[in-house]
Amino acid sequence: MIVAEYEAKDILEQSGIPVVPARDAATVERAAEEANQLGYPVALKLSGSLYVHKTEVGGVLLNIEDDRELERAFHRLQGIRERLDPSARIIVEPMAPPGAEFFIGIQRHPSFGLLISFGTGGIWLELIKDVSFRLLPATRGDLLEMFQELRSWPRLRQGFRHLPPVNPEPLVDIMEQIGSMSLEWPVLMEMDLNPVIAGPDGAVVADARIVLRERTLEAQYIVKTCS
Repeated sequence: MIVAEYEAKDILEQSGIPVVPARDAATVERAAEEANQLGYPVALKLSGSLYVHKTEVGGVLLNIEDDRELERAFHRLQGIRERLDPSARIIVEPMAPPGAEFFIGIQRHPSFGLLISFGTGGIWLELIKDVSFRLLPATRGDLLEMFQELRSWPRLRQGFRHLPPVNPEPLVDIMEQIGSMSLEWPVLMEMDLNPVIAGPDGAVVADARIVLRERTLEAQYIVKTCS
């Protein structure tokens, strides 16, 4: 059972993990209302379970500046949704703050159990594969060691080109929180937080996907209470 971005962020937010807020937009009027409450510029996204890489199907539209742009973007996403995934939601989000992009993930391995992964995020995750792994449970010291194993960390930590310096502590806070969630939820199979935007003052989850063990009452309850 794949829990798409809208519901996944709700689960994370209820667990105290900082996320870029997502608002459901069933109609263009609702989208405009939410965008004005959140404040322009905003992003419009498709939130569904069929396409993991939303940007590759045109399902992410960024830096929308006003109601007129929003209306055009909404109708564009409607067309993509009808063609590719009629069950997907259209959601409105404020633009994420500037910062370096990281990936935090959980995988339930059939032989090793729960693994936590950390690495460079966004498009760089698959391009350069700069990722470190640990078995769970892990101490805070274990998680901090993962940063040192990334080839890119020395440059990202001090700030690289237009990117601000990165404080590792808020990232480790998120890693500890999702590690604890994973150990408490036997139905959890995978969790992908990508990107997690980090800078000198904090970190926030900009996109998320959760995979739960299918056909279990607990998995159905988790989704139902967060939808």
